[in-house]
Amino acid sequence: MKDRVRTRFIAMVVVVAAVAGVAASAQSAPTTAARLSVRSTAYGKALFGPSGKVVYVFGADRGSKSRCYGVCAAAWPPLLTTGAPLAGAGVEAKLLGTTKRTNGTLQVTYNGHPLYYYSADKVGKIMCQHANMHGGLWLIIKPNGQPNTAKGMMHM
Repeated sequence: MKDRVRTRFIAMVVVVAAVAGVAASAQSAPTTAARLSVRSTAYGKALFGPSGKVVYVFGADRGSKSRCYGVCAAAWPPLLTTGAPLAGAGVEAKLLGTTKRTNGTLQVTYNGHPLYYYSADKVGKIMCQHANMHGGLWLIIKPNGQPNTAKGMMHM
């Protein structure tokens, strides 16, 4: 009986992990050029990705090269694009760019900063402003291209 329960539990964990992997790859596999927009938040105006979620910059990144891979990228998926990102209202087109990740995908940059989502954020909710995780500080980004250093409240 214990072996049957253990086998079912392991099978359930494998299924959940597989579904999570598919969901993560679907979130990070763009089919069109990413369009960014600006919205008002409790921290002032900030950039949002095409999913409707706020985007973050990672303090450990150096230049336009990402240092967030593996476990970090699972928690903080990069904002990917298939081509030149598009500027929505309030976004400065001249600050948009891309950087190539180690797997060859294109990550959106703004003012030279690679952009990321936080996996637990909901549309319109900012869950990890000013969080120190995975070796660096995570900050939302202002429309002028500067990281927003306002202290946040983590909702973990």
